[in-house]
Amino acid sequence: MKNATVKKAALLILLIMMVMGIAYPTLAPFQPDDFSSPALLPPGGKHLLGTNKMGQDIFSALLAGFRVTISIALIVSFCSTLIGTVLAISCAFYRRWMDRFIMSVTEIFIIVPEIIVIMLFAAFAGPRVADVVMVMIFFSWSRITRILRGKAMVIINQDTLQYTLLLKGNLFDVGRKMWPYLYPAVATLFIQQCGRAAVYEATLSFLGIGDPALKSWGRTIKAALDYEGIFWGHTYLWWLLPPILCLILFVLALALLTFDFDESGERSD
Repeated sequence: MKNATVKKAALLILLIMMVMGIAYPTLAPFQPDDFSSPALLPPGGKHLLGTNKMGQDIFSALLAGFRVTISIALIVSFCSTLIGTVLAISCAFYRRWMDRFIMSVTEIFIIVPEIIVIMLFAAFAGPRVADVVMVMIFFSWSRITRILRGKAMVIINQDTLQYTLLLKGNLFDVGRKMWPYLYPAVATLFIQQCGRAAVYEATLSFLGIGDPALKSWGRTIKAALDYEGIFWGHTYLWWLLPPILCLILFVLALALLTFDFDESGERSD
């Protein structure tokens, strides 16, 4: 019961965040690039979270972050999970030299931490958000391939898969037969990748890598910390903390979807 309640609460939080991202143009009281308001207004009136040093409405920027950050997380997670799954199934289907080749490349990608490589290549890829997304996808599939490859190697020995191979089934046929067995692991990895992609995007934005005009949570955090007086008075409470809390809540809700708890409240193995 507790496990189901936690997952339902996490799913509800994620759905609310996605709805806010979709409805952002309607919900936002101002355009994120609107400079017409006085700078550093405290929360109140039309500005629920006040304004930043440029006179932009912080609440509108926060709502824009729901759309940008979550969209990037979903795109990166979907593409990297798809690539990793296809490569894992290919290892089980072709075996021999193909398996050795794919796993050798996978190990090379795994050796260096993803975020380090992503930061390095994203810095030279250009300021466009599409370039940053492509870099994150390209360097995020290796962990998925390694995990799913072991499962695929076991599944391929089942009778239904062996029968498909006996009938000269192709890679697509084998993948279709494997999917019901691989789906739980793929879904879990997809959810985990969403959280990682959101953190990666925030990290890159915080470091000033990528599109400077992108209204993500990471950019809002960077803009707040770039203001020298952020910790004077209570400015940080309505400018810095909201995007940090949104990012933490998003990643935490994703993590809770993949956790299993026993009746005592401890995470089960």
